[in-house]
Amino acid sequence: MSRIREYWIRLENQVWDASPWGIDRREGKLTPQPGSGLFRPASGEILILTAYGNDWAQPLNQPFNAWDLAESTGSRNHGALPGCLIEAKVADEIIVHFRNQDMRQLPAAQRVHGLHAHGVQRIGLFDGAFPLSPPDPQQGNRRGDRIRPGESFTYRWTCPQKAAAGVWLLHDAGPDGRASTAAGAFGVIVIRAPGEQTGDLPDAPIRQINDTSVQFGGLPDPPRQADYMLVFHRLPGVGLCLNGRQRLGNTPTLLAGTRTRMTIRCLNATFEPLSFHIHGHRWQRETGYVDAEILPAGGGATLSMLSDSAENGGGMGEWLIVGQAGDDVVHGSLVVAESGPLTLQSATT
Repeated sequence: MSRIREYWIRLENQVWDASPWGIDRREGKLTPQPGSGLFRPASGEILILTAYGNDWAQPLNQPFNAWDLAESTGSRNHGALPGCLIEAKVADEIIVHFRNQDMRQLPAAQRVHGLHAHGVQRIGLFDGAFPLSPPDPQQGNRRGDRIRPGESFTYRWTCPQKAAAGVWLLHDAGPDGRASTAAGAFGVIVIRAPGEQTGDLPDAPIRQINDTSVQFGGLPDPPRQADYMLVFHRLPGVGLCLNGRQRLGNTPTLLAGTRTRMTIRCLNATFEPLSFHIHGHRWQRETGYVDAEILPAGGGATLSMLSDSAENGGGMGEWLIVGQAGDDVVHGSLVVAESGPLTLQSATT
């Protein structure tokens, strides 16, 4: 049965630390901290599509990946990137209320934005791709491809056919959309096929108060079914990132258990092809099996694997996740572990 899925999203600017834990586990060393107090700052403030409750009352502050051991909390939390996740099922209608709160110290003309969604269907009013969106008489003749600072616009998208099922990029396609997308103005759309289930959520916090980026006092039971989101992109002044982070120990460290049914959704938000690989694992692609994906610019892939199986590989331990675009490489990891204490390895251990 179809439903209306309603979202409230605000575009905001903020400073960003791509390595908030101050560590590089591949190099086995701490990251120098400059006078700004950030270990790996982007050049200038970035943009985040922040998910809010109804009427933009307050940010939802939900973790982007519920099973990410490296997702920072407390004083280390400089937000989440991507900042919004839109979820629906085939046949649903999606309503997105968008507000432009880009308050960077730039001319107003450089702070005009719009939202463009891949994978869904829409009429020209709601395509959000500059300069083709016509005025919407129902919204004061505003155009969905050029929302000025302080203004709002409501987009309506549908996903009536099974071809919509998958993971899709949501990004700024306004007058300066390429630069804004590079600065962080992107999100994720997940359209589930009929009968497709959502992943488990932790029944206890996956981090204890004294946990570090390598020491965990007590993990909860790992998921039986997990849904992970991985977005590769470039941040100005930082380079290739994974979910807004760079350097192992800061990038996603995804937790699974033996026999976890894993759905890994990957998106390429760069402007060039990108290769994706998980060490020790393989997955079915058409009539065969592969251990790498080539994602075109703006493209995505959904991988399904059973952890620690003869078919898909893996097993107990930690496995590198590798993304490469051109000469730039970024690493995350997949940790297969049971509940209880955990120590992760680095070049110094």
